[in-house]
Amino acid sequence: MSIINDVLKAVLDLAASAPGVYVQQIGIGALPPDNGICAQISTGTGSPFLDLGAAYQFSMVLNGKHRNQQTVSDALNNIHQILTQTAQLPSGDGYQITAIETTQTPSYLGREQNAQHLYGSGLRVKFYFKKG
Repeated sequence: MSIINDVLKAVLDLAASAPGVYVQQIGIGALPPDNGICAQISTGTGSPFLDLGAAYQFSMVLNGKHRNQQTVSDALNNIHQILTQTAQLPSGDGYQITAIETTQTPSYLGREQNAQHLYGSGLRVKFYFKKG
């Protein structure tokens, strides 16, 4: 797996530990038909250093849907809170996450015909590629 995908997976694993998250695993890509949470990287940039490490960041969308509007709203807000306020940011072989910031607070997007309420939000993840 690439470093960027490792970073995304680490962020989603931390997000899944937030209170009120109603899924076992947060998916990457499209939302499932019912009651799900997913994420996708939207853009990213990097700045190399002379020591061959690099500072990177990517923006990601975090979307959720649930039949109960309060459930999905609470879940996404709790995810944002745990990701942006944790004292111990994830790290792994080849990377160290240095910051996770909210770029768009969870907001209501609409309701599907199957009565699923849709919410969307945005995050920025900053990390350092370790010299390898």
